[in-house]
Amino acid sequence: MTLHYRAEGRQSYAVLLFAPSTKPFDSVRTVAQGQGKTLCRRVFITDDADLLASYLRFMRGVVDSEDLPLNISREMLQNNPQLAQIARP
Repeated sequence: MTLHYRAEGRQSYAVLLFAPSTKPFDSVRTVAQGQGKTLCRRVFITDDADLLASYLRFMRGVVDSEDLPLNISREMLQNNPQLAQIARP
């Protein structure tokens, strides 16, 4: 299953999520790593973004936002309140 949506408002971003039809080979891992890749204006920022809940660790996704700043380090971007607002359910 593939889910694609775009949100506009205070934050504008596009999301592409993929849920595989078969069980992934690494589904038994207990530590949930970030399965979401973060992009800003189609420029790769990080691939270890914790945007999904831990029980959705089988899903993969990409978030592309126009509002995230590009001129700061990746560590500062992970603590960015705009990214936290995108991850909020």
